[in-house]
Amino acid sequence: MSAVTPGGHREGVALRAALALYPARYRRDRGAELAEVFADTTAGAGPLGTAREALDLAGYGLRLRTGLTATALGGRLLAAAAPLLAGTLLGLSALPGDPRTLQVTAAARAGFAAPWPLLPDHLAVLGLAVVPVLLAAAALLGAWRAARVLAGLVALLAAVRLGADLVGAADGWLLMWNATALLPYLLGGALFAAAPPDLLERPARRSVAVGAGVGLLVTRAQGGYDSRHLMDGWMPLLLLAVPLLLVLFAARDRLLPAAAGLAVLPLTAAFSLFSLWGQVGGLWPLVPDVAAGALALALAGRLLAGRQRQRRPAA
Repeated sequence: MSAVTPGGHREGVALRAALALYPARYRRDRGAELAEVFADTTAGAGPLGTAREALDLAGYGLRLRTGLTATALGGRLLAAAAPLLAGTLLGLSALPGDPRTLQVTAAARAGFAAPWPLLPDHLAVLGLAVVPVLLAAAALLGAWRAARVLAGLVALLAAVRLGADLVGAADGWLLMWNATALLPYLLGGALFAAAPPDLLERPARRSVAVGAGVGLLVTRAQGGYDSRHLMDGWMPLLLLAVPLLLVLFAARDRLLPAAAGLAVLPLTAAFSLFSLWGQVGGLWPLVPDVAAGALALALAGRLLAGRQRQRRPAA
């Protein structure tokens, strides 16, 4: 590989590190070709250009390993769900009367005068109030490259807030409450950023608008992620199961209902699990049920996908 990579040791190391992320068979079949293209594109590009090309090469290797390419089912599902995810994240916006409005107002008033240990959390609070709006606007305009960057920023800001909670939370219950409100941003932002850019081309105004409406309704139904609005009985399980069952439609190559389920799942799953955790009396008693449910869904997906493959040759 290094023989076709001019420019010295640095380029060779970057290339080998990127190719290590590819599946072994793909690397054997096309490794020499990838190395040649990498050598051509990085010739005279400098350290930053070489690093950027290596990251792009590594990113596609991860897509191949995870099945999130433009031709794979997972990638096509994420691309179909991306505009809806942009809308649902917008639907999470704090409205007047929402308990989160107090956090945003306090962070805005404090500004950079806040004590430095609290400053990252305050900036993340303000960022999560603004960046989802910019994300939805970018999706409405079809500016998908900017939208993917903003989606990654949403996930990063949520991670900053979660890290601050891990350091400063007084007890486990409070930490779970805060994580409940942050997980939709973490999961929704990451899913959007992972969508194959090749499949995101045109503006998706209707999907963003529908996602925003659904996101707002789901957030209202869950009490705006207010811990005083805990749902009892079967409602948390229903809000968790319905999106998961919709995602199973992807096994039959029906992407529209599957994308709808995937877009809503980050909103419903976290708070539903939190409510169920409160009912069973702890997090660990809930783990076996979650594992059993995940296994059942995985088996159902394999069964549906197998039947779909059997029907195709017959057709």
